[in-house]
Amino acid sequence: MWVCRDEFNYIVKKREQQKICFGSGKFRDIGLKSGMNSFMRYYMPEDYPSTGPGRYDVLSAFKGIATRPCPKSFSRKGYGGLGRFAISIGHTEDYPAPCDYNVPSFPGKVREQKVPFGSTAKRKVFEANRNPGPGLYRNLTAIRRRVIFDHSFGGSVKLRLGVEIKCCKRNTDICGVCDENPLGDYWHLNNRMYLCRNCMTSERQRPRKHTKKELSDFRKIRDCSMIHSHEGTDAKTWRMHPGVIQKWCQKEAYLSSYFKD
Repeated sequence: MWVCRDEFNYIVKKREQQKICFGSGKFRDIGLKSGMNSFMRYYMPEDYPSTGPGRYDVLSAFKGIATRPCPKSFSRKGYGGLGRFAISIGHTEDYPAPCDYNVPSFPGKVREQKVPFGSTAKRKVFEANRNPGPGLYRNLTAIRRRVIFDHSFGGSVKLRLGVEIKCCKRNTDICGVCDENPLGDYWHLNNRMYLCRNCMTSERQRPRKHTKKELSDFRKIRDCSMIHSHEGTDAKTWRMHPGVIQKWCQKEAYLSSYFKD
């Protein structure tokens, strides 16, 4: 049921605006250039007050030099010191791309040859080496490589040299094959039979005067002419320092455990 209430007056009281906001009465600039430095204000457009994210023309956005958002005029030569005033070099040597060639200009049909490359000569077939390379195999029997010393039942210990050194005032050993005085390192068998380096190499490849078992019993030896000088007497003059000779012998004894000769 509807009831008429003409005597009721509905009055809306408007709230007064507060003098401060967030506890501060400081004036706040809500313009476009608020919070900018001098560099930002220089490039900020002044004739576009309604600039916003949805106000740009995306299709013509790359033509910024034509629209020129900055109201100031620019030089035609560039932007100050960064401008390049040199004349651009024109390309005079232009070559067509691989797809620009005229394909029909090539012969459509090529005459087939009777033999490959026009040659009937027999070709050597390269055999593949199926042997494993170094590092791909392992020794079935472990080899203990160490420097050997000669002991004397509790007495002094002497290093076994990789190459025996024969100290004499004159070397009279003669090779049993070529009958010449060996130079440098050579081999001996119980100081009765001698072989120079060249004869030992040829005998190992093709035994003529000695068998393989006899060649395995030969030992390497050298005279003392590199270490000291006798000058025809039993006395000797050192040509090398004894410390250098000791290090040389130790290194040679270590390497002899890996290399036979």
